[in-house]
Amino acid sequence: MNITDLLIKALEGRGSALSLPLLSALPCAGNALRELSSGATRPAVFRSGRTAYIVGKVTAVLFVTILAQAVGVILFCVLLLVFCPLETFAFPVAMIKARLLSTAIFAFIGGIGALIAKDTVCAYAIPTAMCFALTMLASRFFTDVKYLSPLSWLSGEGAIPLLCMLLAGITALYIAVLSIEVRRYV
Repeated sequence: MNITDLLIKALEGRGSALSLPLLSALPCAGNALRELSSGATRPAVFRSGRTAYIVGKVTAVLFVTILAQAVGVILFCVLLLVFCPLETFAFPVAMIKARLLSTAIFAFIGGIGALIAKDTVCAYAIPTAMCFALTMLASRFFTDVKYLSPLSWLSGEGAIPLLCMLLAGITALYIAVLSIEVRRYV
């Protein structure tokens, strides 16, 4: 099998419907709720201000989530090069961009779910359930809708503008929910 085919299979395989939302939410999605419920938010907001705290939380979720996913992709590519050193492969940049954007979307959805439900388990369960539900809807009922399934986002073929708009909307919703919760707790 060609190395490029292996990389593409790993980036957009069926297992991503379950693993990508879970791996996206693991690093930082429930962090804001943990800080709010433990009382660590009050001194941070007092020292830095509400706006700076919210911007810091959004930046942290975005940075940590994308960094964790990028490190995983880079390690997989390094392993491919170690085990198949003589073969050359095409690096699918559009697929990796789509995967990183999808990762950020799932992390923010997990954070929103955790803040609304007041349970950190929802930070992992809601993105996974959403991804599974959208995949099932796209494969069973709405077969003609091109980008309904998150698995179709991962191909990178024309999905980047949609993912950017979706990320902007989800980020705005996360900021709104987080600011309401910060006002309630602090």
